[in-house]
Amino acid sequence: VLPIERLAVELGGRGIDLLVDAAHAPGMVPVDLAALDVPYWTGNGHKWLCGPKGSALLAVRADRRAAVQPLVISHGWNDPREHAGERTPFRLRFDWTGTSDPTAFLALADAVELVAAIEPGGWPAIMAANHQLVLDGRERVAAALGVRAPAPDEMLGSMAALPVPGLSTDGEALALHLALVDDGIEVPVHGWPVPAARGPGEGPRAVLLRISAQRYNEPRDYDQLAEALRRRLGRPGAR
Repeated sequence: VLPIERLAVELGGRGIDLLVDAAHAPGMVPVDLAALDVPYWTGNGHKWLCGPKGSALLAVRADRRAAVQPLVISHGWNDPREHAGERTPFRLRFDWTGTSDPTAFLALADAVELVAAIEPGGWPAIMAANHQLVLDGRERVAAALGVRAPAPDEMLGSMAALPVPGLSTDGEALALHLALVDDGIEVPVHGWPVPAARGPGEGPRAVLLRISAQRYNEPRDYDQLAEALRRRLGRPGAR
């Protein structure tokens, strides 16, 4: 979890527009867009909010909306309500684009309400429980890998990445990922930085494994992963 609030202030003071790629933020950490006051912010609805794939959120600050247009235009482009002040031009142009199926967007609000009802404390309780579970899971998996946590607790939401000692190539990362799939475990294992962030001919500097925590997870899930890693990587204590 990056200090977006501080970054927004520093960049804004230098006249630099900030686009926040908050793919995992909705449902994982509290989000206050009014307080954040960034020019552009986007997040996914199908991840922690448990909405349908294809649902997402786009927020553009009022002073930047005139310059942001949808890739596909439809009736909203020249809707007369724009001039009557019933809805903003930004909403009219983006709410319905071409022949897009709006089902995912229409279902997102129900998904948010449904998941909130899982815990008596609603979303704040869900986010707190997931955060605590991923800290516990990280400790168990780090012990199996023989590594220390690379980031402080306060920089985590409901996900945590750990380095995998002894692996250094994309091929090795893929092989471990597929081996864990054979063990019935689905976790991302990849070279870091990702290929898009590397220079020509440059390989990864490390291999990372990422765990997540949602309300359907239990501590024993991370014990199962830890045991599989010990066995697959030949670590002490494997059974």
